Amino acid sequence: MDLSFTPDQDALRAAAGRLYADRSHGERVRQLEPAGFDPDLWAGVREMGLPTMALPERVGGAGASLTDLAAAVEVHGAHAGLVPLVETAVAARLLAALGAGAPLARLVDGAAAALRVPEEDGAVPVAFAAAADVVVTVEGDRLLVLDGPAGPPVDTLAGLAAAAVPAAPAEAVVVAQGPEVVAAAERARDEWRALTAVAQVGLARTALDAGLAYAEERHQFGVPIASFQALQHRFADLHTRVEGARLLAFEAVWALDEDDPSAPLRAAQAGWWCGEVAEEAAAFSLHVHGGYGFMLEYDVQLHLRRAKATRLLAGDPRRDLARIAARRWGPGAPSEEALAAAATARPTRAGMDFRLAPETERFRAEVRRFVAEHLTPDVLERAHATGTMHDWGFHRALCARGYLAAGWPTEVGGLGRDAIEQTLLMQELYAAGAPIDGLNIAAMVGATLLVCGSEEHKREILPRILAGEVICCLGYSEPDAGSDVAAVATRAVRDGDDWVIDGQKMFTTMAHEAQYVFLLTRTDPDAPKHQGLTMFLVPMDTPGIEVRPVETLGGERTNITFYDGVRVPDRCRVGEPGAGWSVMHAALVYERSSANWGEPNALVEAVADWARRPRPDGHRPFDDARVHEALARWTTELEAGRLLLLRAAWLAAQGELPQVEGSMAKLHITEAFVRASTDLLDVLGPAGLLRRGTPGAQVEGRVEHAFRHAVVTTIYGGSSEVQREIIAGRGLGLPRRR
Repeated sequence: MDLSFTPDQDALRAAAGRLYADRSHGERVRQLEPAGFDPDLWAGVREMGLPTMALPERVGGAGASLTDLAAAVEVHGAHAGLVPLVETAVAARLLAALGAGAPLARLVDGAAAALRVPEEDGAVPVAFAAAADVVVTVEGDRLLVLDGPAGPPVDTLAGLAAAAVPAAPAEAVVVAQGPEVVAAAERARDEWRALTAVAQVGLARTALDAGLAYAEERHQFGVPIASFQALQHRFADLHTRVEGARLLAFEAVWALDEDDPSAPLRAAQAGWWCGEVAEEAAAFSLHVHGGYGFMLEYDVQLHLRRAKATRLLAGDPRRDLARIAARRWGPGAPSEEALAAAATARPTRAGMDFRLAPETERFRAEVRRFVAEHLTPDVLERAHATGTMHDWGFHRALCARGYLAAGWPTEVGGLGRDAIEQTLLMQELYAAGAPIDGLNIAAMVGATLLVCGSEEHKREILPRILAGEVICCLGYSEPDAGSDVAAVATRAVRDGDDWVIDGQKMFTTMAHEAQYVFLLTRTDPDAPKHQGLTMFLVPMDTPGIEVRPVETLGGERTNITFYDGVRVPDRCRVGEPGAGWSVMHAALVYERSSANWGEPNALVEAVADWARRPRPDGHRPFDDARVHEALARWTTELEAGRLLLLRAAWLAAQGELPQVEGSMAKLHITEAFVRASTDLLDVLGPAGLLRRGTPGAQVEGRVEHAFRHAVVTTIYGGSSEVQREIIAGRGLGLPRRR
């Protein structure tokens, strides 16, 4: 995996950026929009060779990849370029694939093309068809080419030199016919969807940046409106969604480049999702501008119109949802095994490469075999019955395999797996519903001891954690200190060589099973809030500790713990006195590094399996539009989440600390989980309300449980609001709220 551009791609983007900044700035685009075509920009684009760069050299192209072209298309979209760059590039590749020499030669010589993409009867508006030298369309198994513009421009939402083009213009010439046309045309539509998605991402980023800039300049009540928390959180949401859309768009382009089996699916997903996000970003930016956003002298209204118009050029977006569902679960859809095999069979290349390394795929297969062997129905049933998401037998098997310390260096007892492999390990466990609360906390505490613990901790406690002999619980939250962890009131007072601890902790999950509590205390009440804290690793059998159970909406058990005169020796301290915040911070960064994508994704797949099974009357729920559209929506949103998660892991594997990227992944995935569980429960209807083990329960009661459980995922590990604060402050540089 490599999510960076090559130096050549960076140079291409820079050159395209200079051209578009000079010839396609907002004022010029607004002036030219009624006509919808910029001849000066087209001359510059042609001079750079962009429209035909992704053609083979044998037909006059540069032999570049679609990813190379997409690097420039993103710039094109960001500047709302009034030229048919994507249309000409895709039309040229379609003509080349079918050997249509004469019209292809015209495009290689610099002609502009329009491409009729919608699969609809009758005449539809086609971008640039009123200014194109060549109009390419497909009807059935025939490829038709119209010489010259298709007609006068029609007045549309956004001026893109559109003309109404029928499926088979009377003046058009058939240049190819046969079954090969059908396949080539579908490939061309996918290329158009993917490249247009990239352009939409560029537009979305420009629109969002315009809103950010305006919010920082605009003052109300004596402060910039960018300091208002409501705006910051919405900006954080959209920044996350735009980044997820960008990854999805480039994944689609990459898959087409590599002829990956997932390419048709990814193209449909990118086409739908990136259009959705571009609309959202532009609409919110206009809202931030207030009344000024509606004035035609501002660019933001242009962005909104362009986002919507571009999205509709392919027809009703719901068709893309149907296409996603068919390509993910319909006849001929590739299996996960086929996708993995294809991903490891091809040679690697540099720049925007979404494949996993062969060794990584082998490791994932190993984890799946482990889960199949050790995660028995009895283990799962016991966890659900007790609400304790921990099983000692399964936990010790995980530890014996080394999975608790998968990412630790081998010299300290780990497997030396990189961050991507660690992430995939956790996703496989999450997807299987494995009870791993104990594993997660033990791994977090163990990793913290590795960095901050004393030699005694490393010698006596760490090996026991690694062997699965002991687990830990976290003593962070308090009744009046939830997300504001530094507001803890639990006190630890020095008494000779000991410390005496008094206080209360909420949500100490696993306290009834754990041998140690990783306990955050206040040791200096006079010090600044974040400096008077000290961390301890306290044995749970120490006198004065009381554990009381708390039952939760999701069915999981957590606990309240009380500490009444708990006396511990100084050797229980982790880190220096007053350094508890930095010790805990290291653990939180570790916790956020692997959001739970596997569980919601497995939920969508389980509902899809249910929906495709015929009922006694022969009806399949999957055949209902509301059902397959819901499934398509959530498999797409979760694919964006998977890519955000892998990006954070990839950055970590490069030696970076992806705190903002980790927060973005957690925010996106957990919020999508909540919405997906609600939507899918609606799909199941009244029968979906039946719980696990109840006769007639649909999908084994998993959706009902997810509806109750998903909300808590937006809270633990830092609530969604905390993640938004991190994204807005550290990711977008927005000022602290007033």
